[in-house]
Amino acid sequence: MMWGLALFLLWGSGSTLTCPPACICQPLETMGLLVDCSHKWLQEVPALPIGTSKLYLQNNSLTTIPPGTFDNMHNLHEVDVSHNPWHCDCGILYLKLWLEDYARDALEQGRCATPATAASLPFSQLTGNELEGCKQLRSIQCHEFLWRDLALIALAVLVVALMAILLWIARRTTYWVTLNQYPYEAQWQLRKSLKQQKTK
Repeated sequence: MMWGLALFLLWGSGSTLTCPPACICQPLETMGLLVDCSHKWLQEVPALPIGTSKLYLQNNSLTTIPPGTFDNMHNLHEVDVSHNPWHCDCGILYLKLWLEDYARDALEQGRCATPATAASLPFSQLTGNELEGCKQLRSIQCHEFLWRDLALIALAVLVVALMAILLWIARRTTYWVTLNQYPYEAQWQLRKSLKQQKTK
C-alpha cells in the first residue's frame, strides 16, 4: 500500500525511479546520479530519477521548461542547458529563477533563440523588458502599490510643510528674559545688546 502511494507521488511529481529511455544514467562516487540527456533532440525534459545530481540537457530542441519540473529534484545541483533554442518569454522565468538558486553557472550557458528582442542573450542578462508577456504582470503589480505610494508622498509633503511652519514660528518668536535674574553689570550689557538689536 505504502509502496503504491510512493510510486503514485513520484509519477505525479514528474520523478521516477528508473532512467529515462533517451538518457544515460551513471551513479556518482559521491552520491546521486549523473543523467546525460544531451544530443537527443528532446523537445521536453523527460521524467527524471529522484536521485539525479547532475543533468546534461545540452544540444537538444528544448524551448522551455514547465514550472515545477525541478521542484522535487532536491539533489540536483549541476545542470547544462546550453545549445537549445530557448524561447525567452514569461514562461522561461521558472528556469531562470531555479538556476539562480541552485545552479548559477548554467545561467551563462543558456541563451535565448527567440524572440528577436532577446536573441543570443544569456539567461543571466534577462530582465523584465526582454520577457514578453511579463510587462502586463508588472503593470498590474505597480498599480496595486499606486495608492500606497501616493499616500507616502502626501505624508512626506505634509511633514515638510509642518517643519517649514515651525521654523517660521521659531524665527518670529521673541524670548523675554527676566533681568532680575542677572547681576547689575549683566543687566546693563543685556539692555545694551537689546537696544542694538532694535536699532538694526
